[in-house]
Amino acid sequence: MKKRNCRRTEGERAIHERATRLRKMTDEQLCDYIDSIDGSKEKIMESFFACLGVRSKDGTRVSDATIRKLRAIAQEAGFLPRNEK
Repeated sequence: MKKRNCRRTEGERAIHERATRLRKMTDEQLCDYIDSIDGSKEKIMESFFACLGVRSKDGTRVSDATIRKLRAIAQEAGFLPRNEK
């Protein structure tokens, strides 16, 4: 059974409004939205690799060689564009 609007929490209302906006988008707007999400994938991966090289509070970190290997795997899998030299 559907939950009445007066019984929803503020978070549930916000999620419902966002979902409604997505459902009402045109095809072009949906494609633009999905493309903007895909473009940020590279930024997320780059910030992840940058974070790996930083020493944590307990003094551990991932070595540069391991980061290079992980980056190469990510490029082969298509998560990052290949660096052409």
